[in-house]
Amino acid sequence: MMHWLQHGSPYFDNWVRYAGPAASAEKVADFVAYQLKSPMTWEHVERYRELWKGNFVLKGIMHPDDAIRAHSLGLDGIIVSNHGARQLDKAPSPLEVLPAICDAVGDKMTVMIDGGIRRGLDAIIALCMGAKFVFQGRPTLYGVTTGGVAGAAKALAIFHREIDISMAQIGATKIADLGLHFLMWKQEKDLRRNGR
Repeated sequence: MMHWLQHGSPYFDNWVRYAGPAASAEKVADFVAYQLKSPMTWEHVERYRELWKGNFVLKGIMHPDDAIRAHSLGLDGIIVSNHGARQLDKAPSPLEVLPAICDAVGDKMTVMIDGGIRRGLDAIIALCMGAKFVFQGRPTLYGVTTGGVAGAAKALAIFHREIDISMAQIGATKIADLGLHFLMWKQEKDLRRNGR
């Protein structure tokens, strides 16, 4: 953190060699932005699927129709993500759109989520809503900025402990048991009230 405050933005290290000799951090950032300004289209995804025969996961899906399209192109999985809302700060949270996406393709492909996962309980809620994998970045990043590798390890230990405590509190003995039945959705309450 102190290095960033003293010297400005860090380099995108994996891009430095492509940005020209002795490129400054600003030049490297400009180069990266230039490379990413063209929108990715479904035609690109289809072509990548033709070229790549291994597992193919697409990150950034935020709508059930896009999830269905990804499945129709033969993708193996999707990551529901708004990229930390860095690109579009008014985008809905991934957790808000996850149930509809899982309803659309959850039994046909692997649905994962990234974004908004700040505590262990957030991960459990996402798993209950149908995600098969949950990614988190910022808690670990905060740990790194305050304590390096030891800080990241501490953040993960806290995360793990929160998951254990939350699992015990809801009565789940293993991750595989998690599902909507651990969340009190209005529809479930209505069904129980009507004796169904």
